[in-house]
Amino acid sequence: MTRLKDAQELYDRQRWVGATYLAGRAVEAMLRALLWRAQRQQEVGHGLPLLLSKIGSLGLLKGREDDVLTGKVNEVAVVWNNDLRFVGDERFGKHLRRVRRDRRLGRTPVLGDPAKANAKSTVENCEQIINRGEMVWQRSGTS
Repeated sequence: MTRLKDAQELYDRQRWVGATYLAGRAVEAMLRALLWRAQRQQEVGHGLPLLLSKIGSLGLLKGREDDVLTGKVNEVAVVWNNDLRFVGDERFGKHLRRVRRDRRLGRTPVLGDPAKANAKSTVENCEQIINRGEMVWQRSGTS
C-alpha cells in the first residue's frame, strides 16, 4: 500500500511517469505477495497478467469480482512495465503513442495531456486492484 500512496503523491505533484511506474509496482508487489503466500517461492518476471494467471491457476480467484480484477490488471499492463523506472516524459509519450493510449483510454477519448490521463487511469485502476487483492489475501487464509 505504501507504493500506491507514493504513486498518488507523485500524481498530485504532476509526475506522471513516476506515478504510473509506482502504481504498477504496487500491483506487482501485491500479486507477488499472493503467490508467495500460496506457494512459498519467489516469482521471477514482471508481467502482471502472467502473475495474475498464476494466482488464478492456484484457485485463488473466484467469481465475477475477480473477473473485474483480471480486466483491471490487463488494462494496467497495457501502459505499465518495469522499464518505466528508466523513462522520462518524452519517452513515456512515445510509449503511449506506440501502445495507442495517446488518444483513447479504452472507449474514452483522451482530453488534454495523454501522460496525465494515463497516469490517472493507472493509479485509479491500481487502487482498485490493490483493494481487491487485499480481499483475496484475507480469504486465502491468515498469516
